[in-house]
Amino acid sequence: MNNIQCPLCQKSHCSIEEKIQKQDLVFLYKKNFKIDIDRLIDSDLNYIHCNDCDLRFFLDKDSKMPTGDNEFYNSFNQFPWYYMTEKTEYRYTKDYIKPSSKVLEVGCGKGAFAKFLPKADYTGLEFSTEAKKLAEQNGINIQNISIQEYAKIHPQSFDVVCSFQVLEHVSNPREFIESKLAALRGGGHMIIAVPSEDSFMKDIINGVLNMPPHHLSRFSDKSLENIAKIFNLKLISIYHENIQPEHIDMYKSAQWAKKFLPISLIDRGVSRKIINKLGIIGKKFIQIPSDARGQSVVAIYEKS
Repeated sequence: MNNIQCPLCQKSHCSIEEKIQKQDLVFLYKKNFKIDIDRLIDSDLNYIHCNDCDLRFFLDKDSKMPTGDNEFYNSFNQFPWYYMTEKTEYRYTKDYIKPSSKVLEVGCGKGAFAKFLPKADYTGLEFSTEAKKLAEQNGINIQNISIQEYAKIHPQSFDVVCSFQVLEHVSNPREFIESKLAALRGGGHMIIAVPSEDSFMKDIINGVLNMPPHHLSRFSDKSLENIAKIFNLKLISIYHENIQPEHIDMYKSAQWAKKFLPISLIDRGVSRKIINKLGIIGKKFIQIPSDARGQSVVAIYEKS
């Protein structure tokens, strides 16, 4: 794969960090979630680092990002944890939104964030037809349309355009951000929340939800800072949540395993299995530092 172009900054200073076997991803998705992804991935994958903007991303043999479809995402509705109604990123973000604001949330799921903005003029965009049905039962305005199409119809119409745990799912992050900004008024805020590559998330082995066809890219603080430079925005804030209760076991397991084995995206070896079994007891002795970063990071930008 020569002249790999970064999907965010469009520079070609990229390097392959790791190769992922398709059969490993298919096996782990079936084992962990009983979801068959075979049809969604055409080949083995390369895990790539952009040396300019610091984005990390996955490409197949044809230099494409293998994405999940509606059937794939609807499969996750069986898991109560998938669309959480309470997130620290919601509580942090709402303080940057005035009660009278016109708010657009892209990839809104069931519209949980709308409940934090009872007085705002809220619109949500969501591809999942099942999530839309659930949101509408609560009287939340949701539309099954892409941000690219919606922004063409409603240019510069919103005071806030936000997305929580969405950017990492899209195959063209640059186009996605450009479309969010097209719908945003001058002086308005664009808000992005993603899994943090500067947290314990980077240490998780076999964490296939942080890989295709679910997550297609990974964002560090440096990459979030570079978004401001790429799109001529003012960076207002970068906020890291603390370790959340639902992630304590995941954090401790990752810290335990990396004491003994090198970090890689996927490892189905015998040594890894032994360490994981020993970790059932060993991770109980892992302490969580007070400054340990949680899964999510929020970046808030202002459009000029």
